[in-house]
Amino acid sequence: ERLQTALSLYSTSLCGLVLLVDNRINSYSGIKRDFATVSHECTDFHFPRVEQQLEIVQQVVLFASAQRNKKAKEKAELLNGNGGNEDKSKNAERNPSNILPGEFYISRHSNLSEVHVVFHLCVDDNLRSNNINARDPAIMGLRNILKVCCTHDITTITIPLLLVHDMSEEMTIPWCLKRAELVFKCVKGFMMEMASWDGGTSRTVQFLVPQSISEEMFYQLSNMLPQIFRVSSTLTLTSKTPIKNNSH
Repeated sequence: ERLQTALSLYSTSLCGLVLLVDNRINSYSGIKRDFATVSHECTDFHFPRVEQQLEIVQQVVLFASAQRNKKAKEKAELLNGNGGNEDKSKNAERNPSNILPGEFYISRHSNLSEVHVVFHLCVDDNLRSNNINARDPAIMGLRNILKVCCTHDITTITIPLLLVHDMSEEMTIPWCLKRAELVFKCVKGFMMEMASWDGGTSRTVQFLVPQSISEEMFYQLSNMLPQIFRVSSTLTLTSKTPIKNNSH
């Protein structure tokens, strides 16, 4: 499978994966540590090591943050008042090396199984609550990721359905069903948008669930999928009676 992934590296049918991470780019804990371990199991002869790729991402984030601060400072000087001071204090609160929820960075790979591109989507603890909606930063991040897929020949993308990688006590059956319904419906809407972005190219979206999910919960989520992603069957019209020729 890894060989097949490498062989299709320059094809127009790339595969992507959404990985949920915290706001620190160069930290290695939890799922990020596990991902780094997997990526090191086999040498990548085509792209730099993950650490090197993330170091480049970190430098880009720092540069972008410096540019934002510069523009905010110039704006504050023009405003000459209270508003400028407030903007400055807001920028000071943000760590320039971190990213915000909903933002993501990309790593490229030739040594993983069925994955060429990994989208590292920043999320926070708010996702463990039951109150997120379609405007949540994580949901909007998924929309932006799908847009990147359209413009860069990524035809298969795998998304964590519940927007978490591990189950916890607060994730009851009602919680899971509500979250899955939200993600299904939002992704469906984004896919309909995708048709206008790329002219209707056929794409595959795979939904991933936590490994510890119960079998009952898995089947409930599986049954929800065809209800939301309804496919209209084609109707073939045939004439049973021959058409009479009335010409003389």
